Amino acid sequence: MVPKTAIVIGGGIAGCSTAYALAQRGIQVTLLERNANIASETSGNPLAMLYPRLSGNDTSSQFALAGYLHSLALFKSLDLSPADFDACGMLQLGFNARELARIQKVAAQNHPSSVLKQVTKAEASALASIKIEHDALYFPNAAWVKPQQLCKRLTEHKSISMLTSNNVGRLLKNDHAFEVYDHKNIIAKADIVIIANANNAQQLYPDLPLNTQAVRGQVSLLKSIETSRQLKTIVCSDGYLSPAALQQNANHCHCLGATFSGTAATTNKQNDLQIDNEDHRANLDKLNNISPLLRDQLQNNIVGGRVSLRCTTADYWPLVGQLLDPVTLKAKPPRPSAATNSLPWIAGLYMNVAHGSKGFTSAPLCAELLAGLICNDTLPISTELAGLLNPNRFLLRKMGLKRLAKMTTALS
Repeated sequence: MVPKTAIVIGGGIAGCSTAYALAQRGIQVTLLERNANIASETSGNPLAMLYPRLSGNDTSSQFALAGYLHSLALFKSLDLSPADFDACGMLQLGFNARELARIQKVAAQNHPSSVLKQVTKAEASALASIKIEHDALYFPNAAWVKPQQLCKRLTEHKSISMLTSNNVGRLLKNDHAFEVYDHKNIIAKADIVIIANANNAQQLYPDLPLNTQAVRGQVSLLKSIETSRQLKTIVCSDGYLSPAALQQNANHCHCLGATFSGTAATTNKQNDLQIDNEDHRANLDKLNNISPLLRDQLQNNIVGGRVSLRCTTADYWPLVGQLLDPVTLKAKPPRPSAATNSLPWIAGLYMNVAHGSKGFTSAPLCAELLAGLICNDTLPISTELAGLLNPNRFLLRKMGLKRLAKMTTALS
């Protein structure tokens, strides 16, 4: 039975795209965000890049490509302003032997040229309108988007109501409905709940091990110069440089990034979110792999930056799907051969978190997957891929239930 009402907790790209996917199916959605505005945390960077990183025909590449194509179609359908979204294309450079081998392997898989193709350094230079020193993989429809404008457009749907400045403290299932509370009072009530609040999900559902961690990342804003303003595409090495699509204090600026800390962020959030000059230098090193000339010309043009705390899992796959009751599961462990529909699923409780640095590529597809599970629609990806996202997988693996850890409620 399709629910009539839903609560989505979290106003980043995962929450906003989930709310949109449910609203498109006629479900009345209440979106709860703890900040005064949506897209205020990890989804609040000045620009987000929409492109897949492929390595072959493995499952992660299949998922990345499916997410990219879904997000691209969705963003185009929203009729965003050219100032907020541009499918300008992107070049992934073969800037070392390993990367060159990767792009050659991907190009040899005979993808449609409308999706990707390998280009020479001369062709790459012509596409980018700056000098490129490496052969590249070209994605003609890759794009940049302004996250806050995108999330705003997604939540303008007539079936979505937003409640900002509401910090959810706990969930309670009362008969067949869910009640969501702050630390004292009820905030909202609905048939189903989707947890989409990234690094805060574990606090909201403490009994299920999610194996997430907050990973610090920083982008740098570079004031453009006449030559750099010629750049027409996104260019990637081990980082990315956007066209000069940002306006800051009357300057046209590039977005350069992004760092990815090798260790989890500390609990001192104020320090975690401070701009670090070492991270600016690390981003400039990435620019050197794109264009040594631009690195020399722009190294003194840093005019700002932004830090965010990405939510990632130990295995780098998102956590998406229906949630189990971990207390009941551990009290009555199932046989390894048990059917998935025999497990203690919590009817109406779902999750869409832990998209790391790829949220704008993966979260909208995962939102569509959730909506398909909730409304018994055809799923947008294979059940094999959907099973890899099982949000209960770490507990199931710990219990020795590896087969069940790779399955969803779509399977019996």
